[in-house]
Amino acid sequence: MPTLVGGVGELYQGDLDFGRHAAEQLARADLGRDVIVEDLHYGALAVAQRMAEVHPAALVLIGARPAGQTPGSLRRCRIRDHRLSAAEFQQSLGGAATGYVGIDLVIDVAAGLGVLPDRTVTIELEPVTAGPATALSPRAARALPRAVGLARAEALRTPLFELEDRLADHDPGRLGQIGAPRTVTLLRDELRSLDLTGRWGRSFALRDRLRTQIAAELPAEGMDHLDWALWWALIEELDRLEALEAAAATEDLNAGKCQEH
Repeated sequence: MPTLVGGVGELYQGDLDFGRHAAEQLARADLGRDVIVEDLHYGALAVAQRMAEVHPAALVLIGARPAGQTPGSLRRCRIRDHRLSAAEFQQSLGGAATGYVGIDLVIDVAAGLGVLPDRTVTIELEPVTAGPATALSPRAARALPRAVGLARAEALRTPLFELEDRLADHDPGRLGQIGAPRTVTLLRDELRSLDLTGRWGRSFALRDRLRTQIAAELPAEGMDHLDWALWWALIEELDRLEALEAAAATEDLNAGKCQEH
C-alpha cells in the first residue's frame, strides 16, 4: 500500500496556503514509487473519499494550523487512536459539507468514516498571516524547506515501520534476552519511539551492534529463516534511511509542541 503525502490548505489565503506550497515542492522530490503526493485543498469530505480510494498505509499531512504557539514555528504530531463522539462527527461533517478543509477537519472526517490510516503524521506551521494573499509570510517561507524535508523523511520511513510491524508478528523476545535477539528488541523500542517523536535515538548504534552480532554469533535456539531475513532487511532499511537523511540534512523542529487534535 502507498504512503499518501497531502498538502492541506486554503488557496491563496496567506500562510493558510502553506500546504499547497509544500505539496508543489514535494511533488518534485524523489520519494519513491510507493509515495503519492497530492494537493488536498478540495474539501475534507472529498479528501476522505480519496483516502478510501487509495487506502494508504500511512498518511503525512502538511499545512498551517493555528494553535497559539510561536508564529512561523513548526511542529510534528503523531496522530494516534483518534476517536470522535457521534455528535462531534456530525459537527465535522457539517463543516466538511461547506467545502472547508483544514488539518483538524481532514483528520476528524477521515477517522469518523474509518479511512484514517493507523500511522498518520502531521507537519504543522503556526501561521503568521491569514487572509487573501498569494505569497507566504517571510517566516513561513523560511520554514517551508524544513517542513518539506520533514514530510519527505516521514514518507520515506514507511517501509521501516512496516518491517517493525512484521517483527511484532515474529517477536524476537521468544528467542531470549541476550545477544542479537536482545538487540533487536531494543531496536524495536527505539523505532517505536521514532514513530512517536520523530527522533532516531540509539537506532543506528543498535543497528551497528546487531550487524556485528549476526556476523559473530551462532543462531539462537528456535531461530528460523524468517528471523534472519527480517533482521537483515531491518539493517538494510536503516542503512538506506541513514544515507538519505544525512544527504537531506534536515533541521530539527524548533520549540513548537504538538497539541491534541
